[in-house]
Amino acid sequence: MTSHRRLLLPLVVLLGSHAGTALAADFSFDQLREKARAVAAAPHAPSKLVLNDFWKNLSYDEHRDIRFKMDSGLWAKEKLPFSIDFFHPGWTAKEMVTIHEVVGGKSTPLKFDLNLFNYGKQKIPAGTPPPQGYAGWRARCHLNTPDYMDEFLVFLGASYLRAIPANAPYGLSARGLSINSGIPGVAEEFPHFTEFHLNRPEKDSKSLTAWALLDGESVAGAYQFTITPGVETVMDIEAEITLRRPVQQLGIAPFSSMYWFGEGTHPKPLDFRPEVHDNDGLLMELDSGNLHYRPLEHTDHQFRHCVFTMEKPRSWSLLQRDRSFSSYEDKEARYHDRPSVRVEPVKGFDQGKLHLIEMPTIDETGDNVVLVWEPQPSLKVGVPSRFHYRLRWMRDPAPSGMFAVRATRSGTPVQKPEQILIAVDFAKPLQPQAKVGDPKWDDISGFKPVVTLNQKQAKLLHVGLDDMSMANVDDLPAGLGRSDKLHMPQVLRAFFVIDPTKDLNQIDMTCELQDANGKAVSERWVYLWMRRN
Repeated sequence: MTSHRRLLLPLVVLLGSHAGTALAADFSFDQLREKARAVAAAPHAPSKLVLNDFWKNLSYDEHRDIRFKMDSGLWAKEKLPFSIDFFHPGWTAKEMVTIHEVVGGKSTPLKFDLNLFNYGKQKIPAGTPPPQGYAGWRARCHLNTPDYMDEFLVFLGASYLRAIPANAPYGLSARGLSINSGIPGVAEEFPHFTEFHLNRPEKDSKSLTAWALLDGESVAGAYQFTITPGVETVMDIEAEITLRRPVQQLGIAPFSSMYWFGEGTHPKPLDFRPEVHDNDGLLMELDSGNLHYRPLEHTDHQFRHCVFTMEKPRSWSLLQRDRSFSSYEDKEARYHDRPSVRVEPVKGFDQGKLHLIEMPTIDETGDNVVLVWEPQPSLKVGVPSRFHYRLRWMRDPAPSGMFAVRATRSGTPVQKPEQILIAVDFAKPLQPQAKVGDPKWDDISGFKPVVTLNQKQAKLLHVGLDDMSMANVDDLPAGLGRSDKLHMPQVLRAFFVIDPTKDLNQIDMTCELQDANGKAVSERWVYLWMRRN
């Protein structure tokens, strides 16, 4: 699978010049949808934008040396709420897109301008034609401070996009669409956003609107993005998709993330850091309101593909739950600050399958986690289908009032290597919170873990519950656990022992905490155990 992480992270280039030579044309989302339908009705044709060999063959360092002039960004000189940078094509970013500015319902193409970039030590051979388009774009606003325009949004490569909330680094990536992601023996297809239309904001605009045309061998589509940056950066997405031909798996609202190792990884790579991951769990909010949490995991040489059939889900999220710096010890990568993202379906998500695909990786540079929604029934060829959903790029979701899964660990009981020992930590709240009134920890005297196994050959030998609250408080820096200003998390550890038969290679299991009346007081932990090779 192509790693967009290698495509996005090293680039330090961006956008600028404005007026194109072509005349402005009437534009609307309806017109773009009509264009996408026409594109889908015709055979797929490769892009007519061809990159000269000089730009195409730039090395990593040569490409990185090309810097966009930030003060030349689109709308920068006008001091509008948003400014747009353009990416220079080259190195791995060889595909080009056309970019238009929309003003008053008129769309004008922006011609590539060499003057928007500082080429550093780069010597461009005489007669070398400039690129015919930009590789992509990113947006800036006063996200963290009124003194600087921070970037908060990137569109670069295929249909990849990334956004961040305030005071966060980039982490996982979204895509406009995925086709055949993570299916062994089946080639993945990467449709591209081939043209963008950027709506010129007003002086008081809080949101940025952009439209995109998607084109691929099997599909074409039109997208509208309305992005509101802030403590939560909210992205409202409307899409119309038309298939040219059947596909094995169509992925709506797809994500790519990285999970190299965490507290439950055995054996850990030889690395100075305790954990390395962009996200550590999938939280699913069902139509009933029940919360199911699946921890992410990486196991060498194993491929995991879990499918969750859902009807009218309220949301699903890829989370970075562990916010402790000591869990990562990486000041530069800031894994403890990486964003979480929640998908909130609006239209077109009545029935479907949520695919969680986990693949091996040798380091942190390759994304090895894929999450996609496959609508059911499958889309019909030639019939436009509309989807509307919302992405919330955030630090952490609001507390649910339930005990939430905080950590998952596994091993074997002492001197019993044939058995499985699982320990799941639940916490409420997940992190220390400012005291409001006189908060109390829950009375857990009637609590018990309820464990289910899907394999009858697996025997559940023992189930228990430990109160880890004081142990967790005492582990905090001196004085913090006794603070009169902070309410510390109540931490409960459910643990259980399983005896699988020797020929049993995988077990689906769940665990939740229930009170004395059988009412769930925690998220439901869902997990796939696989025997290690």
